[in-house]
Amino acid sequence: MTKFCKPSFLILCNRANIASLLVLCLAATKLPAQDESFQKVVAPFLQTHCIACHGPKKQESRLRLDEVTGVQAGNRNLWTMVHERIAASEMPPKEARPQPNDADKKKILAWIAERQRALGPGGTRRLNRRELSAALRDVTGLQVDFAQALPGDGTVGGFDTGAEALQEASDAVAQWLQVTRRAVAGIHFLESAKGKSFTANFRDVQPVKKGPDPYKKIIDGWKEQGANVKLPGQLAIGRPGVGLLLAPRTVGEQDTFSFTIPTRPDREGVLRLTIIISAMKPMEGLPNSHLWVKVGGREIDYREIVGTMEKPMRLVYEVQLGDVIVQSKGVSIHLSNKVEIPYAVKGYENEDRTNPKDKNPPPKGTGPFRPLFDRKTTPPEKQPAPYLVLHQLQIEPDVTVAWPPREWRVTSDEWQVKDNLDCAKRLLGIWIDRAWRRPVTEAEQAPFLKLYEKLRAKGMSFDDALRAAFQSVLMSAAFRYQASPAHPDGVVAQHAIGARLSFMLTGAPPDAELRRLAVAGKLRDPGVLDAQVDRLLAGRASDGFFRPFVMQWLEMEQPITIAQDYIQEQHFRWARYYKASMREETIRYIAHLFHENRPARELIVSDWTMMNDALAIHYGYPAIDSGELRKVKLRPDDPRGGGILGQAGIQSMLCWMGENWVIYRGAWTMRHILDQPPPPPPLEVPELNPSEAKNKGKPFRELLKQHQQDNRCSVCHKSIDPVGFAFQNFDLSGRWRKVEFESYARGELDGRVSWRGVGKTRPVDSVGALPRGEQFKTFDEFKGLIVKHYQDDLMRGILKNLTIYSTGRLPGIDDRMEIAAIMKKYRSQEYPLRDMLKAIVRSQAFLEQPSKTPPSLGRSSP
Repeated sequence: MTKFCKPSFLILCNRANIASLLVLCLAATKLPAQDESFQKVVAPFLQTHCIACHGPKKQESRLRLDEVTGVQAGNRNLWTMVHERIAASEMPPKEARPQPNDADKKKILAWIAERQRALGPGGTRRLNRRELSAALRDVTGLQVDFAQALPGDGTVGGFDTGAEALQEASDAVAQWLQVTRRAVAGIHFLESAKGKSFTANFRDVQPVKKGPDPYKKIIDGWKEQGANVKLPGQLAIGRPGVGLLLAPRTVGEQDTFSFTIPTRPDREGVLRLTIIISAMKPMEGLPNSHLWVKVGGREIDYREIVGTMEKPMRLVYEVQLGDVIVQSKGVSIHLSNKVEIPYAVKGYENEDRTNPKDKNPPPKGTGPFRPLFDRKTTPPEKQPAPYLVLHQLQIEPDVTVAWPPREWRVTSDEWQVKDNLDCAKRLLGIWIDRAWRRPVTEAEQAPFLKLYEKLRAKGMSFDDALRAAFQSVLMSAAFRYQASPAHPDGVVAQHAIGARLSFMLTGAPPDAELRRLAVAGKLRDPGVLDAQVDRLLAGRASDGFFRPFVMQWLEMEQPITIAQDYIQEQHFRWARYYKASMREETIRYIAHLFHENRPARELIVSDWTMMNDALAIHYGYPAIDSGELRKVKLRPDDPRGGGILGQAGIQSMLCWMGENWVIYRGAWTMRHILDQPPPPPPLEVPELNPSEAKNKGKPFRELLKQHQQDNRCSVCHKSIDPVGFAFQNFDLSGRWRKVEFESYARGELDGRVSWRGVGKTRPVDSVGALPRGEQFKTFDEFKGLIVKHYQDDLMRGILKNLTIYSTGRLPGIDDRMEIAAIMKKYRSQEYPLRDMLKAIVRSQAFLEQPSKTPPSLGRSSP
């Protein structure tokens, strides 16, 4: 193992056993004996066959077993791993002596399974920050991103849904108090809406022949209310009957339409920004612009604008001012029209800023690759530039919403909010039902109603007392935690299933349909569950499943590189959009596979991918007219082929410091594709740096051969490195290449880093082998071998990850047996992905039902 990979490399390797490392910390603490059978059945087995390698003197794979005394909730996964290794005859290793006989193995395997099953299926877990934010939006009716003020979550198996990692901390509770206080402060009952409203209708402005500019009159009205606004003529151009034209700017140019809006003295409250906007493209060949919205120094949106004059887009943003920077004069708001890709228009030369004194000018010039024209003499309507048209703008710096929202239809003309106890009780009941995601009894409601009455007796207003009671509901465990589907109360259990399904597939609390089915007690019916999976995946809210699941499963938060042949070309100007598109390709590709119930093999091999305008340029395909990703058939001669392994976002993130990291790519593939995670590296490993003078220019295979001479490293690298060579045809940006450079040099321009190949080139070395010995010479052969020999491994890993993501715990022994049964059922169908997802939702693990079939001796998975 090496130390020369990017900082997250050791984390990647450790994730192979991250859960076991967590439990080892617990196991290292001496725990009380669970029962006498451990001493009689297990301890002698461990002493004879395991302690020599996993004891006080030696801890291979960082595993120590001499201080473990039984099966507890904290070391459940450790025993799952022990069970799996013994059942597969991988532990003790075949060369070890003595070897256990079948009777001893059966006895210890049965003991582990029995004790693990006695712990129960799982239980409750706290909502993570994404889910807490969604739950607050659901109950308040506000559309604020409450997660901004919450601390980050730990992970289990790489996912932020793991129960063991979602522990409460004292500082987190203090933050939660503040977040919930702000949340309830954003709603009102009898009080009227608060604060000023800054509004502008730029479209309906009437032209004037003489007198002041009508647009300046609108801005002057804002100034009279305390706002600070400037209307730069070259950036924001008024057109009566049309709107305010926002001129395009390339990324890096700083001009924005900005203004400062006064806020409350305490600089708190919810700001709502409403924008009616469309695009104006005077001629063919122009790309769509992106609207960048920044409030209080924080970017809150980055969106392609495709609305027309006839059908403009309506965008609404709500921001907690306590989460952004608010100056003494108020909060700043910036609106920018950004052009995110290079483009050309027929009849116009492209702008070029090449320095004429440069003795070695870049071949494509140094301009931002846009048409050259005179902005002063050419009106916007005739420019080869995409404008945004701002029709209406409204800013409410201290908005509160009437609660409950009208769309819930929980009130009627006969029942209106009034200042009396009956009304307070009814509102409180609606709030608790919504917050706890299930019906509540009067006994459960009583403490909160009592608090309301106590506060009213002290002179507090109806709204303030009710808000205080509402906040106390948000502090309760029933709001912050998901209930267990195994809850003894059948009503609670049904609603727990609905919540688990909804948080999994939408990232938000259950909707009215799921609540109705829970009330009817139908959420254990397989047909009903299948229908709900179909329904939830079909909606836009399913992005709340695919995005976090794919990003965490494949570790796609890692940095992506955009390589440049020559730094002065300023390709970095387009890096943000390109990187976002590269990640989006993988997310939308996997989502499409699930939507269409495609076979699992298409994760590796297909004849299509998802592309937009930026990716078409990146991959060298015909132009696409927008940023919307759509299904595109690949050219037969495209060497990348289909599947996620050839996608730029995957391959670029597996590079670092100008190098294609064979080890990094191999370890990632072993973990996420082949379900064969490498063990954690030794604590002290020799360092290998290919950038050192003695190593510069050496082929990577030579360096690895040199590194593998150390026995501590060779154990892992013999399986990791041959896999990593499959991806050597991909450059730092994830594009296909046939040759590689001896080394890469770091360059910099305007704070942007570039990696440029230097020295001699050599043919790419892509010869390698898969873990079970299958040889390949090309990337295409590598993918074909995975489909032929490792499709079971791929699917098993996905099902394990879906189990972790949905239940919040690593699969136990019974869960792995159930996964094996699911695979056996669908193997002949080539594992259709939506059907596999449905099978997980119907599983005993998801529904937390007792296991019907005890595990048997042998491999726990195919």
